Amino acid sequence: MKHLLTVLIIVLSFTSVTVSAQNTTPEDIGQVIQKSDVEFDVYFLASDEFLGRDTGTQELKIASRYIATRFQQYGMQQAPGLDRYYQNVPFLMNRAPESVQISAGDSLFTMGQHLLSTGSFRGDIEASTIMLEYASEEEIAEHDISGKIVVAKAGLPGMDSPQQLFQISSQKRAQIAEAGGAGLIERYENPQLPWPVLTGYLTRDQLSLDSEDASEEPENEIPHIWIHTQPEGMNTFLDGQNGETVSLSVEGAEPEPFYSRNVVGIIEGSDPELKDEYILLSAHYDHTGTTGDPSQENYINNGARDNAVGTAGILAAAKYLSENPPKRSVIVAAWTAEEKGLLGSGYYAENPPIPLNQTVYNLNIDGAGYNDTTKVTVIGLGRTEADDDLKASAKAFGLEAIPDPVPEQNLFNRSDNVHFARAGIPSPTYSMGLTAFDDEINQYYHLPTDEPDTINYDYVTSYVRSFVMAAYLVGNADNAPFWLPGDEYEEAGIELFNKQ
Repeated sequence: MKHLLTVLIIVLSFTSVTVSAQNTTPEDIGQVIQKSDVEFDVYFLASDEFLGRDTGTQELKIASRYIATRFQQYGMQQAPGLDRYYQNVPFLMNRAPESVQISAGDSLFTMGQHLLSTGSFRGDIEASTIMLEYASEEEIAEHDISGKIVVAKAGLPGMDSPQQLFQISSQKRAQIAEAGGAGLIERYENPQLPWPVLTGYLTRDQLSLDSEDASEEPENEIPHIWIHTQPEGMNTFLDGQNGETVSLSVEGAEPEPFYSRNVVGIIEGSDPELKDEYILLSAHYDHTGTTGDPSQENYINNGARDNAVGTAGILAAAKYLSENPPKRSVIVAAWTAEEKGLLGSGYYAENPPIPLNQTVYNLNIDGAGYNDTTKVTVIGLGRTEADDDLKASAKAFGLEAIPDPVPEQNLFNRSDNVHFARAGIPSPTYSMGLTAFDDEINQYYHLPTDEPDTINYDYVTSYVRSFVMAAYLVGNADNAPFWLPGDEYEEAGIELFNKQ
């Protein structure tokens, strides 16, 4: 590790920034953004020494220092209220339960086959149950749930994606706790995320944001159990327990608090009027760590494609735009804990150092990899007024911008951009050329095979340069690009930017 840091210091010491013309051309960007620089960033961040950049590790902290050092090198401003370039994000490490049990009458149900626990509750309770359909906010308000364990279907009507189920379940838990409920049991049936896969996820250590909200304090945390309805006896148990008393036990270590960092730098815009508007360029710099078995020859999930390439992309934009600022100001942000549930970007969206109503556009980089080196896949193409600029930027470097090829996967709402879209900010994700989730993607995605020496750097450099061009064009547009009419987030944007 000492050798790695020595190399970092030497390289940063001799790296210079080239100044190009104010009216940016592809040739200008090509002169500044060199293939060797992009390649170095990816090789460095995806090296074995970083052990997969897992959130909460010393290795990810070193990666954040690398990014912040580059921001400092480019003369970027620090965002108001932050510690240098760092936004410290408070987390709780929720250790996996050692045991989860529910007993009712003569029946005993245990962790894994029958049920799983989420949240930080540890302890024992005994309470009567109350059956609701979905435990929606309206249902909770209509029933007296004080001191009772609520049993309901997972999610809400019309929700299909696992991500939606996870997001709404935490809201349900908070609402039930606020109403005095003793616990929540959700009936899980979702073919998109089979029970064995969910078991593998929820029997691992989990991260959550450490909230100061009273409903999240340990003394007010309630048990939250997901029950698999398929094993024999489960439906009989669920259908017969309304009003009856059950005993519930969750054993394991208490949550451990710690901090990780978002890294945020500011480039002031060149126009006296438009510089109060900001475009946000973002990418997550964390990954999934290791397979957990160091006896394997290759056990490190290096995360070259996901998302060392994205981090290299925003660093390239920081380098170029620092010397060639567009009319609007630019926020460059590297998010932590994307792989843990989009947590770092979510914290920023709730605690923005620059007000969100001044952030007029977010161009995010994320993706599973690429299988077409002639394309840029824009998750959100066809949804904002910046389409022409995004297409032109790709074309300028010999690439074609295409829309989401797998809309059924709901990719737009599965990356960091979604927090800003929900707030009303137009927020596409600028991904490498993905045309399908095929073998070319799956052989690398979240696997130890995603190493830096497997990447086509001629293509990746063109892709990164096109991202820089897109950022410059959006930052220089006469009018900030907005959602196209009818988009699901248009109303949120109208409210955020007071367009009524």
